[in-house]
Amino acid sequence: MGNHGMPAFNVLASRLRAQGAPESHINRLSGLLALAESEPRWLAIALVGSYAKGCGDRVSDLDLVAIAAPWQADAVLQTARQLLGQSAVLNQFGGTHASGGAFCKLVYLDFSSLELHVFEPGTRFRLKRPYLPVWDPKDLLKTYVIDDAPIGPEDFAAYEYGDEGLVWELVDCIKWLSRGRSALAKDYIKKLAAEIDRRQLGR
Repeated sequence: MGNHGMPAFNVLASRLRAQGAPESHINRLSGLLALAESEPRWLAIALVGSYAKGCGDRVSDLDLVAIAAPWQADAVLQTARQLLGQSAVLNQFGGTHASGGAFCKLVYLDFSSLELHVFEPGTRFRLKRPYLPVWDPKDLLKTYVIDDAPIGPEDFAAYEYGDEGLVWELVDCIKWLSRGRSALAKDYIKKLAAEIDRRQLGR
């Protein structure tokens, strides 16, 4: 598969549509691809998560990882947020990773959601299978791949970003409930409540 250009993107878009992805996901992915092709500080973009696995649905996150040129992660994330914020947004927040790099997460009024994680060469970031190249003109993504299994929702850290990330976490619970995964949602809500209590008590 050619790692950039419209033919490869059309194949990727068809894969997402076959899983029920909303057209807003396709449009945002197309916008990020155009942005990457026009700015040299973008080095690669990969699709990860449910859609890369082939088990996404209408409410699955669009999970993306971008590789930025050295010292350009903040600039890449800023231009991406400007693009991604053009749609009606219910909630958005961002932060940094302990391993280096930064991220933004957005929930839109059409109940679609997106998370973009940006890393620079030299950080401790590693890419876990499965993933799909969105844009990778220099075949850079394969140099980050390791065989570890990706983290599952059962292992998500609760209240990791405090009140700022609370809407995102509750939307995740709504998504799990919509898929009939009530036990997962209830277990996470319990974990979330316990972590909120722990922080309020200063433990």
